[in-house]
Amino acid sequence: MVYFPEQGKNSISPYEGKANLMEIIPQSPDEVKNNWDYFSTAIETVATKAKEDFTPEQVYQAALRGDATVFHVKEAGENRGVLVLTDHVDMYTGKSVLHVDMLYLTGPTLIEEMTELLDVIANSHKFDQIEFRSPRKGWFKYLNKAGFKAGATFTRGI
Repeated sequence: MVYFPEQGKNSISPYEGKANLMEIIPQSPDEVKNNWDYFSTAIETVATKAKEDFTPEQVYQAALRGDATVFHVKEAGENRGVLVLTDHVDMYTGKSVLHVDMLYLTGPTLIEEMTELLDVIANSHKFDQIEFRSPRKGWFKYLNKAGFKAGATFTRGI
């Protein structure tokens, strides 16, 4: 799975021509390696806050295999975060799902702008739905406001 903007563009933004608003820029595995400190810090922060045990290297390997797409999140040209997307087809409904695997944002929250960007990606690639999984309760108020339906996933280590 690889998401690239339209021909001739190097970023995705619903705010064409407007300055200082959020954009996401797809990162190739080489670009991830070239910004390893930033990328690995973001992934480690997400893993720690979510109480997960994945590593930046595992996320990088998924991107290298084409199983995940990594984006830099920028605002006014400054790095504001990292977004990792995956996709799948729901085995029961057959719906194509754009999955927000990880989202790391710094500074004032830009979740409303991010949901608009996700809509641009989902619409341009003809996904049926967007899915966001997180054990962090803080996301609920933003996701509910953006029209996401809350669910629960329970896991236990073996």
